[in-house]
Amino acid sequence: MLNRKYRKEFEVHYYEINQFEEATPVAVLNYLEETAVAHSESVGVGISKLKSQGVAWMLNRWHIKMEKYPLWNEKIVIETWPSRFERFYATREFNIRDSYDHIIGRASSLWVFLNIEKKRPLRIPDKIKDAYGTDPHRAIDEPFGELYNLDDSVEKKEFRVRRSDIDTNNHVNNAKYVDWVLETIPAEIYHNYTLASLEVLYRKEVAFGATIWAGCQGIGKGLNPVYAHSIMNQDGNLALARTMWQRRNKNLHTN
Repeated sequence: MLNRKYRKEFEVHYYEINQFEEATPVAVLNYLEETAVAHSESVGVGISKLKSQGVAWMLNRWHIKMEKYPLWNEKIVIETWPSRFERFYATREFNIRDSYDHIIGRASSLWVFLNIEKKRPLRIPDKIKDAYGTDPHRAIDEPFGELYNLDDSVEKKEFRVRRSDIDTNNHVNNAKYVDWVLETIPAEIYHNYTLASLEVLYRKEVAFGATIWAGCQGIGKGLNPVYAHSIMNQDGNLALARTMWQRRNKNLHTN
């Protein structure tokens, strides 16, 4: 059945902005995830209920495109809906709307329904599908792209997983991987360009205390630089990503 899109309003706080007084990409990811969680709660299949049944949703893919990042104190609305359920996969879509109801960002995500104890995918029950409903319209039309491993010679930064990085599933929160990705971007790009497109593939969980390495490799130059990214530990890749950047307007937002 068709569903009504779920909408949740946010106001951009000071602790969520960068030097340009814009919400950071990680803040935007947090808005998206918070909206997905609130949607699940509103239809009666929230985190606590699923956990009591020994099941959970695990994020597998992100694809996010931003035309404009919201500014400090700006109010935005995140709109979300499931576009497809297939066996143990669900595709969830997002629109990011500014205070004038213009779409300033879009995202598609892929989630796996799994048994928490066995860490194995489960077929999504009909009662959960029916609780959400579906709308086949996609926020981003193209399918999730293939992401690639980095060359072994790429320089990597080392990080240690902190307690504050851990989420309700007792592993690193999805947005933290993006935080690590952004730490590897060359300074000239980070300060003079804006993140226009982000794709992430999550492969393995990582727990508190682990040591991870983040690598970054340029794969496209010109007007819109493109980088491939890898988050890894001693056993291999934990996540792969691709970022595309656009040169930002030099007119900064200041008080």
